[in-house]
Amino acid sequence: MKHRTLSTIIAAIACMAVSAQSTCIINGTIADNDTKVKKVSLTRTDELGNQITVATAKVKRGKYTLTHELAQDAPALQYTLTGFGEAGSIALFVEPGEVAVNTALASNPEQSTVSGTPTNDTYAQYQAILAEAAREVADKVAALEQQHGQAWTASPEGKNAIKRLKAQVAIKTESQVIRFLIEHNASPMMPLVTEHTLLPKLTDVYAGQMLNAVSTTLHTHPYYLSLRNSVLSASMKVGNEVPDIALPLLTGDSKRLSDYRGRYVVLHFWKSDCESSSASLDELMRLHEVIKEHQDQFVIISVALDTDKSAWQAAVESKGISHKSWLHACDGVGAASPAAKLFGVDSTPKIIVVEPEGLAVSLNMDIDDVVMRTEQILSGDLYYLDQQE
Repeated sequence: MKHRTLSTIIAAIACMAVSAQSTCIINGTIADNDTKVKKVSLTRTDELGNQITVATAKVKRGKYTLTHELAQDAPALQYTLTGFGEAGSIALFVEPGEVAVNTALASNPEQSTVSGTPTNDTYAQYQAILAEAAREVADKVAALEQQHGQAWTASPEGKNAIKRLKAQVAIKTESQVIRFLIEHNASPMMPLVTEHTLLPKLTDVYAGQMLNAVSTTLHTHPYYLSLRNSVLSASMKVGNEVPDIALPLLTGDSKRLSDYRGRYVVLHFWKSDCESSSASLDELMRLHEVIKEHQDQFVIISVALDTDKSAWQAAVESKGISHKSWLHACDGVGAASPAAKLFGVDSTPKIIVVEPEGLAVSLNMDIDDVVMRTEQILSGDLYYLDQQE
């Protein structure tokens, strides 16, 4: 009886483990394998830009199948199919279900069609808008050439006419894309396309409107959070909310800046191999002496823009400055760190002060000022660590 009960429990646990997973099956065909592709790989890019291969399959008679297990409720993310060499790769969204990838020519993989799951089908509709715009430009340029001749289209007058034509189509297409994205605001491709295609062209106001247009069902999705950070970064100034950066801490914990809401955060960017930058740690010791008994109100977070994490760790440990009220973070990618990009750090050291609600107090405050104002807050003489810039 006990054996049967134990077997039942084990079986139930096994079923729960299976149900907690979902599968994405990618069925690919290459109609003309002119470059003799032998295998394809499914890869994803992490937030630090690292390429991670999650599955590989052999191409047999122009066909391949890739399977990738996903955790239950895993967000739909864009991956790439590689293996086509310098010809390029194929972008697709990995989500539960069967994805069909049809490649006409192995030497032109980026012209492949991807379909079969909701996000991939929506993304294909977006791509169709761009393809139609490209056809419209090609047709109109051909019509001009037929009407005026090749010599005219190559002349300054002809080139200007073509330039105006392309601009007109681009404006119309951008309007179509914006309308399409808003209509499909619950699709993960919406914030992704908005950030990487539209955001560089939009004013801060319109960027904010596109952010607000994203469905609330996506507000925990990595693509929404990335778009939100980019919008906040582009409009960052004193009094505005700051981006929410990842903080890989020296302790091994992974935190985010938003985890420290309710406290003043002194965000300190530095490099262990830069003499003046490293010296800023000694200056911050004065501030730490003031706040170390008030960690419920203040925290220093030193973000190192190092590529050698062991050197960074040694530099911190040599100074004995790791404390609950003085945290240390480093993602190991140096100046390419997403945190540095979001906060516009082009040189170190740099100190940014964030107030308890997550708003920027200063984008470049002097340590002496930080110490003075912190002392005033703790004595009750100052209620807001403010600085006009």
